[in-house]
Amino acid sequence: MQLTSADETDLLMPLYAGVHDQSRWQSFLARLQRRTGADHAALILGRNDAPMDQATEISSGRNLRDEAGKLGLARHYAAERLPYRTLRPGRVYGAAELVLHDTAMRTAHQHFNEQLGVSDRRVIRIRDQEGASAWLSLARNDHGFSASDGALLIAVAPHVAVALRNFVQTEGLRIQATMAQHALARGSIGWIAFDREARIIARDETMAALLPITTDERLRTDRVETRQMLLHMAAEAANNPYVAPRVVTLLDTPHLDAVLVPLPDSPAIALATPVLLALCHLFPQPGEGRAALLADLFDLSRREAELALAISDGLSIAEAAALLGLTQETARNYSKRIYARMGVRGQAELVRRILLSSALLG
Repeated sequence: MQLTSADETDLLMPLYAGVHDQSRWQSFLARLQRRTGADHAALILGRNDAPMDQATEISSGRNLRDEAGKLGLARHYAAERLPYRTLRPGRVYGAAELVLHDTAMRTAHQHFNEQLGVSDRRVIRIRDQEGASAWLSLARNDHGFSASDGALLIAVAPHVAVALRNFVQTEGLRIQATMAQHALARGSIGWIAFDREARIIARDETMAALLPITTDERLRTDRVETRQMLLHMAAEAANNPYVAPRVVTLLDTPHLDAVLVPLPDSPAIALATPVLLALCHLFPQPGEGRAALLADLFDLSRREAELALAISDGLSIAEAAALLGLTQETARNYSKRIYARMGVRGQAELVRRILLSSALLG
């Protein structure tokens, strides 16, 4: 069966848009449901190695999963999915074919459908993509599906496979970006990306809060040397992605500087191509997390860890004692134990040990 131009507009456009839409494939499933006269349409997604009861189900029309739960048939609903992994990709299966060789399962399956008032089903397995499996499922309440309904599923299946591959790849990139941003935030690193004309393409939220940043504009600053450096480095990085990094002051009060580094691996095709990245080392947010982690890492008491962190932030022992409400004698005694536990011989080694410690990522 060839998809008509109307099918391409009605089904394929929402199918491909569903990769990025907030509602995922709800619109596509609603149109597929209407096109086939189904009372329930579902797209079932799962990892190749994950149990079927952990699969994600996106549906339109009747919510059979919820209905099964209310009728006390949740276990049967999960069992109904068990044969799905044995299905041959690209072939449409009817309800009876799913349990053809298992008498006990066939009886349970018939009872399950009777309880839910389902008269017929159609299921097609989508060819696995990038470690993900998918199935399209249709159900009707009263009469059976036609041959043309099955033919439509076969015609749509290759397009669902393409959409699934795009979805898996996009989700992978999204997860990587989220983890990278989380890691940078934990490390107190802020960033701004510039194009070849030193216009801002992207930035993280912390930098947006510190600086007057607007996308597609240049950085607004009263520092003439900063504007000139950004323009010069962006133009140079666009022509030579291996230009040496430079440093620039972004803010005087509070002081904020950045290292400017070229981006040699910029995408070849993009609406706005980043060529230059500004990286800033920000002050970590105060909190108890770092002290708890440092205490665990070096077997310190909480107060000893707090004192060690205060010293690593540049305070003298006397200043740190005043900040923490300790006497100088107590702070000195703590510092001796800190040096012994951390295996350092003085304040300089202590600061270096803490700055290289993963506890600061807390």
